[in-house]
Amino acid sequence: MIRKQARLGRWMVAASLATAATGTAPAAADGWLSDDGTSRSVVSDTSTLSSEPPSPESLEEPGDATAASGLSRASYEDASEAVVADGVVEGADDGSWSMGDMTGWVADSMHYPRDTGPFQQPGLLQVLHDQKCAVWTFRSDALLLWRNAPRNIPLYSNLADTPNGFGATAFEAGQMESTPAAGPRFSIFRTDDCQNAWEYTWFQAANFRSQEATLPTVGGYGMTPPGIFGNTFAPIDTVASDLSASIWSFELNRWARWTPNIALLHGFRMLGWGENLTMLDHYDTTSTGFAQDIFGSRTYNSLYGYQIGTDVRLWDRGQWIRVDGTLKGGAYYNNAVQSSYYTYESGPGTLQTTGVRAAGGAAAFVGEVGLTGTIPITCNLALRVGYLGLWLQGLAQPTDQLRGQTLTSGGPGSPVLGSISTIGGTVVQGVSLGLEGRW
Repeated sequence: MIRKQARLGRWMVAASLATAATGTAPAAADGWLSDDGTSRSVVSDTSTLSSEPPSPESLEEPGDATAASGLSRASYEDASEAVVADGVVEGADDGSWSMGDMTGWVADSMHYPRDTGPFQQPGLLQVLHDQKCAVWTFRSDALLLWRNAPRNIPLYSNLADTPNGFGATAFEAGQMESTPAAGPRFSIFRTDDCQNAWEYTWFQAANFRSQEATLPTVGGYGMTPPGIFGNTFAPIDTVASDLSASIWSFELNRWARWTPNIALLHGFRMLGWGENLTMLDHYDTTSTGFAQDIFGSRTYNSLYGYQIGTDVRLWDRGQWIRVDGTLKGGAYYNNAVQSSYYTYESGPGTLQTTGVRAAGGAAAFVGEVGLTGTIPITCNLALRVGYLGLWLQGLAQPTDQLRGQTLTSGGPGSPVLGSISTIGGTVVQGVSLGLEGRW
């Protein structure tokens, strides 16, 4: 491109000399000259010229004004280094030509290779200001999430005059609906020239909290068989529970642009899901008076796996908002751990605790769906509003550990049996609000 610009500059110098010698202006050749006789500027390095300018030989034919004026090929080569500014060539009275003040795109093309050296690179502020293609993207969101109740398991029932002594269920695991949890989410994208990218995303949310209780009824409840940790107490006056949970996630993904509106992704993800359950019941005895049982279970799931997914531009008309949808899913290894305990009153004012711990590995699944609307604020800053949904399956949850283990009040010699169940699952969903910066 620079060679074409240089040839164009040399041809215009020669044309100007011919004009000076003959007193007439040469006709425009295939658009090389504009209506006012000045050169047209090139607006893109990818532009191509439809035809080549006249060669120096054509200007030196017999009878040509250039030859008549005594301008040889050597003098043409010297004169062609001059720059045409606004259609005027600067020259001295003795016939020599000077470079003058080089302006316009010809001067830029000639100066650029000489003026930009290895120690004259643009600074950081210039790069951040001028590089609008945005090879780095940073996202920061505030999350507000809800989780669904655990798998429904009947725990306490009403006492009734039936063959088995129980009536309708009075308290069950499905009642433990949690309040929302809040947390941050941060993402960094590094995009190359082919629109492929690396993604790093981390988020955390806590504390999902559920607190439930039955109405106090003297001797109105009993443990639904097969009981809790092998215990089947009745009658019981009231039951209360406290369940908390938290989640965190980190993922490293590689994005590949498939079409202008669809990107495929795959990568590695780690996710942690923990829950803590405390249940207590109150009852009245003739020997010790008012007493209580405390059942507790704490579980933690460490998931590691590979996921695949896609990101689709659902709406983008070049107006004030764009909408993107994300879908991910993967298989994971779950390193699950649970610890359970039973605290009871072995005598007036004396508490006894029996505990057990178990761990195991299991297969798990994590799926994610997202919907995000992005509203530009400036060319490098945008507001993000979205929805996030997570489906986790193959988890160890506290309510699933209440059965299958043995922790009784039989004293130090009573049997203790520990186990772990990973048949649980949960759905976490909520909204996000944040900012996206590009530089």
